[in-house]
Amino acid sequence: MQSKTLWTKTLSEEFWSGVVSPLMFSIAGGLIVERMARKGIRMAGLRNLENEPFFKHFGGQVYLNVRILEEIVKLIPSVFLTPEMLKFFPREIQQDLTGVHVGFFSRQTFRLLFRLFGLDRHWAPFFNYRAFETVVAQLEERKSRYTANEKAMDTSELLERSDMLWREMGDYLDVVTWSMVFAYVFHPLTEILARNWAGDSQNELAHALTVGLDGIKTFEINREMERIAEGVERDSHLTRTFRTAKGRTVLQSLKRNPKGRNFYAQFTEFLEKHGHRFNGRDILYPTWRECPEIVVDMIRMNMGSDRTRRSFELQSQKRKQAEAKLKERIRHGTLGNGKLALFTLSMQYSQKYFVIRENMRYHSDIFLEQFRKVYLEIGRRWKSKALLKRADDVVYLTRPEIEAACRGATKVLAEVETRKREYRRYSSFRTPEVITDDTRLPPPVRMPKEHVNVLHGVAASYGNVTGVARVIRQPRDILAFQKGEILVSGYADPSWTPILSMAAGMVIEAGGFLSHGSIVAREYGIPALVQVEGCLERITTGNRLEVDTGHKCVRVERE
Repeated sequence: MQSKTLWTKTLSEEFWSGVVSPLMFSIAGGLIVERMARKGIRMAGLRNLENEPFFKHFGGQVYLNVRILEEIVKLIPSVFLTPEMLKFFPREIQQDLTGVHVGFFSRQTFRLLFRLFGLDRHWAPFFNYRAFETVVAQLEERKSRYTANEKAMDTSELLERSDMLWREMGDYLDVVTWSMVFAYVFHPLTEILARNWAGDSQNELAHALTVGLDGIKTFEINREMERIAEGVERDSHLTRTFRTAKGRTVLQSLKRNPKGRNFYAQFTEFLEKHGHRFNGRDILYPTWRECPEIVVDMIRMNMGSDRTRRSFELQSQKRKQAEAKLKERIRHGTLGNGKLALFTLSMQYSQKYFVIRENMRYHSDIFLEQFRKVYLEIGRRWKSKALLKRADDVVYLTRPEIEAACRGATKVLAEVETRKREYRRYSSFRTPEVITDDTRLPPPVRMPKEHVNVLHGVAASYGNVTGVARVIRQPRDILAFQKGEILVSGYADPSWTPILSMAAGMVIEAGGFLSHGSIVAREYGIPALVQVEGCLERITTGNRLEVDTGHKCVRVERE
């Protein structure tokens, strides 16, 4: 009897935390399987796994096939199999993997390297970051083509446009595949070398090696937003407008008023550059371009703050000091010069691919915005024919289902309404970390808040802090956040960074060391815990919390 497939969401939560719509899953998941997963499996020589399912969409969550991950990991040198990487596997698989040993200079390793070099020149770390820079430059040039008027297209042209985007995003993912792998290889490897060769037993210095780096889009956007906020504060009329109105009202007022024209021009330029950023992790959420009032409110909340600039300067200096201390310790150790060369190379690649890992989503959003425009236009047409109740309900269908419906092969209204009800239910409970093919959705159970006063997690950014909780369940909740509160959320989206930077602490249910919430917390020196199971059920906005990363826990004060 064939054993059941094991599925885990621990790794996928690094990128796809929260409930994922059918349309988002079919676009991003389909492309990842086609252009990343199967290609990698073939290159690794695991053709017997090529046709096995890679993803499972269960309860709105994305799960990965544990067997495929396990077989890939068994091929790589054991030095890369760090405790951080093992955490992505179920416990029983962790035990199996710790018994596998592959030498760095083994025949298996050289055979794998030879195969990779023969099949894809972009795979190597000394080529891949350059290939990423090239594909991003091409994407920036191509953005001028992404100004089509979807309303003027007939349905067949819309579907052709979707196919074009599918191919072009796939070409981008071809390069990004290896960039993401290297982010998860060189980051832990650098920490291991710092621990073993420089006596950095708690990785305090190693943790500082990826803060204050140039080129991270998320933090560059924050600095731009702070500069716009500074311009508002220098003008009494703008300041008064921002203090007395919100969002769209501010934009309408300033567009009509001559005193607001300079701001409006600067704001428009900002949206032209970054308006493709989504206000959540799914294609169902609007972009900043669609809802510019979100950006206006973020600018208002950043008035009086230059935290991003100050943090960058402080963290950049901290990183340089950590680099110098680690190099000095290694240089004066046994075989110092040789070890120093290897450590420096690993550190440099860790930093390069850390930046790419964080920027990958920013550039992906350029494609996803275009997909959203195509499918929203189809949704609007269906709504006008009473085939949907709302245009954006189209996100509850997969890409193949939409194409079939456009050809008149299926009706969609009943299926969409059923899925909408299902997805509302999915947001009310947390699915298991590991499932099998036979796992069924549990009924939503609300945990009694009064029974648990201490929750445990994983330290993502060190420090202790006490403050008031603000629970963020949906992207729309983020604008209620107040400076100095402790953010409690299922995940942290890059588009929330202007608000996240104001947090006193973070308590996040999902994610790992390279998830966005962890990256933001370290960059701004914010104490943070991730993988805090049950925090959304156990904590309520207004609760007083103590985040203690030393003991890897958050204490909840009850009234």
